[in-house]
Amino acid sequence: MGRPLRGFILAVVVHVAFGALLGVSLRLQPEVVKPIYAEPVQAVVVDLAAIAQEKKRKTDALKKKKAEELKKKKATEKKKKEEALKKKKAEELKKKKAAEKKKKEEALKKKKAAEKKKKAEELKKKKAAEKKKKEEALKKKKAAEKKKKAEAKRKAEEKKRKAEAEKKRKAREKQEREAADRKAAEEARARDERDAGSALGALVGDIEEKVRNNWSLPGEFTGLAVTISVKVTRTGEVTLAEVVRSSGNSLFDESAVTALMKASPLPFPEKPRYYEFIKEFHFVFRPQN
Repeated sequence: MGRPLRGFILAVVVHVAFGALLGVSLRLQPEVVKPIYAEPVQAVVVDLAAIAQEKKRKTDALKKKKAEELKKKKATEKKKKEEALKKKKAEELKKKKAAEKKKKEEALKKKKAAEKKKKAEELKKKKAAEKKKKEEALKKKKAAEKKKKAEAKRKAEEKKRKAEAEKKRKAREKQEREAADRKAAEEARARDERDAGSALGALVGDIEEKVRNNWSLPGEFTGLAVTISVKVTRTGEVTLAEVVRSSGNSLFDESAVTALMKASPLPFPEKPRYYEFIKEFHFVFRPQN
């Protein structure tokens, strides 16, 4: 850089500094301005128009800078206000939402409480209905069981009555059969007894003849008669002969018993069923004229 240019720049700087000091001195209280002593410089030709133009440029630049700073400041303040407003609105919205949320929660809480209460009442009613239904079912069941037991008891009593009636009927029939059997047996026995007596009676002549054939006792015994109890076997063998009614003559009685024992076996009915009735009989012995 040449010397003339450096001198020009220096001169411009001096003028600007002077102008600035002058401007400041006009705004502030008057102060004593001390003269500035500068080192002697080499004088150069100054273009006032260029200086004025430069000054104007700087002034415009300063104004522009201030305007921009003011604009920035206003923009910052506006932004700050907008942010504050936004923040305020956000807080108000937050509060509003919180209030609405609280209101909704309370409403929901009330709704849930009401629903819970309703459900509890419905459940209570349902349980009461179920309880009543169960009680009625149990009552019906008990009634049915009671009826069933009564019916079973009635049937059992009826069965018992029928069984007793049947038992009595069978006992009566048994008694009737037994009575009929006894009667038949008695009739058969009586018949057999009669038949046995008739059969023995039919043989009495043969028995008398056989006993007389075995009897021998000298003397006169006309008109005497001795009754002897005789016991025999099924074949007519005499096992016992005893006098039950004497003739009055002991010698005759003894001879009759001896003759009876000698005549054994006596003629006797062959049918076995007759034996029971004629196993013991009375024999009357009379001497033959």
